[in-house]
Amino acid sequence: MIVLLAGPLLAPPPAQAAVPLPVAGVLSGGGETTLVVDLSASNGTGKRSVEVTLNGQKESADLVPVMSDGLAVTIVVDASTAGAATLPAWLSAAARFILEAPTSTQAVVIPDRRPATPATGALRGPSGVVGALTGIRADGDRDTTAALTLARSQFPRVETGRRVVVLYTSAANAGGTRAADLADDFRAAGTILVVVGTAAASGFWSDAAAATGGFFAPASEPVVVPALDQVESTLRDRYLVCFATPPKLPATVNVRIDTGDLTLTGDAVVPAPGAAPGGATRVRSTIVGSMLIATGLATVVAIVILLIARGRRPRPAAGPPALTSVFVGRARAPQPARGRAVVPREHGTPWS
Repeated sequence: MIVLLAGPLLAPPPAQAAVPLPVAGVLSGGGETTLVVDLSASNGTGKRSVEVTLNGQKESADLVPVMSDGLAVTIVVDASTAGAATLPAWLSAAARFILEAPTSTQAVVIPDRRPATPATGALRGPSGVVGALTGIRADGDRDTTAALTLARSQFPRVETGRRVVVLYTSAANAGGTRAADLADDFRAAGTILVVVGTAAASGFWSDAAAATGGFFAPASEPVVVPALDQVESTLRDRYLVCFATPPKLPATVNVRIDTGDLTLTGDAVVPAPGAAPGGATRVRSTIVGSMLIATGLATVVAIVILLIARGRRPRPAAGPPALTSVFVGRARAPQPARGRAVVPREHGTPWS
């Protein structure tokens, strides 16, 4: 009887079923790849561990919370005249976010107005950031593309994936830049983009931010509290899986994360340089190439027609022959993205 009672108590717990791992983004830079993963499905509070496998071989990898020591944030705030009505809400949102960030977080503040210029240098701790935010006033026109380009260049020595740009804006887009191109530039810089804006802008900003491992937090005017809560809480559930970039690209890696209450597994594609995460080449390059081909064909056709017409035309009795000049534009080749310096880090330590 005792054996019968003790048996069920000593039996091992049932094996945990594997849960699909949501991979929100793939960032690469400086010889390191970072997967941004969403662990919101887990309620575990114990140690979390990660295992990355490439071609059947285990790779050294780290699992790092986004909201942890080493985070570097660039806050971009719509400070244009057109966005004056929402500026107080954005300043309040940005101040609340930086107060919730780890105390060691480095931060820079950039007002989105022409010309795009940082309002601060690199600050550590929330007091200086909050002070800078309170001094921003609405003035001039937006220059969102320039502001985001400047934001990507901050903290060049911070590791891939530890840089986050948080944009607060009432603009519907970046002012002429395609969402896919904006996302490509952020991925190449190893930087996560998070956007807080009005619901009307969700289409553009959702596409641009999601592809970097970030997200769009919609805010109804004038209430922005849901967006404030979403930024901090969503980033709390985002983790970074960091490992050396495979020598041959594209490459598919298998990732397994144990959180104590769940085991999450999934595959992720590390793309070749200049390619989207799915392996497709950048649309912008494809469009440029098609335009060059079309231009070249059109030029050839024009020359052939011109020569045929000249052959059929009677020769003039006197005078010099007519001269025809054909000018063909030459497209400038895209410049390679600059590499990012990476601060060395010990690998293989799970985070609580």
